[in-house]
Amino acid sequence: MQLSIIIAAYNVEKLIEKCVLSSFDEKTIDQVEILVVDDGSTDQTRKILDRLQTTIPHLKIIYQKNSGLGASRNIGLRSAKGTYVWMIDGDDFLEPDIIKVIFENIKENNDIYCVNYNVTNQNGHVLSKTYPNHYLPNVISGTQYYQVNYEKNYTWQYIFRRALFLENDIWFKERINMQDSEILPKILFHTNTVKYIDEVGYNYVQYQHSYTNTQNPEKRFQYFHSIIEVRDSLQDFAISVKNENPDLTEALQKKIESLNQIVFNHLVFYKYKNKDFLRNIELLKKASLFPINADVKGKMKVIKLTLNHFPILTNSLLNLLK
Repeated sequence: MQLSIIIAAYNVEKLIEKCVLSSFDEKTIDQVEILVVDDGSTDQTRKILDRLQTTIPHLKIIYQKNSGLGASRNIGLRSAKGTYVWMIDGDDFLEPDIIKVIFENIKENNDIYCVNYNVTNQNGHVLSKTYPNHYLPNVISGTQYYQVNYEKNYTWQYIFRRALFLENDIWFKERINMQDSEILPKILFHTNTVKYIDEVGYNYVQYQHSYTNTQNPEKRFQYFHSIIEVRDSLQDFAISVKNENPDLTEALQKKIESLNQIVFNHLVFYKYKNKDFLRNIELLKKASLFPINADVKGKMKVIKLTLNHFPILTNSLLNLLK
């Protein structure tokens, strides 16, 4: 088996069929398995998957108690049979003919393949097309890749050699957001070759009420908590590889610093009740992420200054503008 497409699904009844069908290619049916991990869905997702399984012979479904995205990916990695794995989300979908393109490339036996992606709305309208941050040569090392692309870390953008996870005992952290940012540098540390495929292969569907966009105070608190956990993990990893791979360590430090910008953006551009805002500030203080240390310019410097010295007043004033 050459490729396992692992689909993590939770309450995605509106898009799971589109996702599965976009992963299906009759020409590669003998070399591809589609493995869906249903994470305890409570809507019609399971019913739709059961129906699809009657018509798609290489569709396999694992049903589990709700355990989160990280756990779904981990069980998919352990259960997959493919030499390569492509881990995608059940509310997104692949581009037509991309499976054919992938198969043309994996003959070269690189460790990782990277594709471009579209950002779309729920109706499939393309909002933006995203490419690597910097020009990439055809094939580079894992460290070289991370040096120029440490900011954008989305697992679904990559087709991985499955052995990278199994042989190095690397697994997704469970019950946190931003698992991709936490795991990718660890995988790239063990990666000899990354090939960039200059094709749009993936469609990321952006939702108003996703974790990064939600106004739910508990989810926003959990998001800040995840940033802290990812920061701590990356710091520990940077220390552990400092002597062996100083170039990767330097890129990790830049990634860690970029988390300050994420914290700043999420404090400034989202609306909070003062009590919830204060709760987040206290959490960030304990983790030494407040006062904010983001590198901002223009009027954002003024906002950063007032935010650091008068957080509640600044939040109240910002709320008037939202």
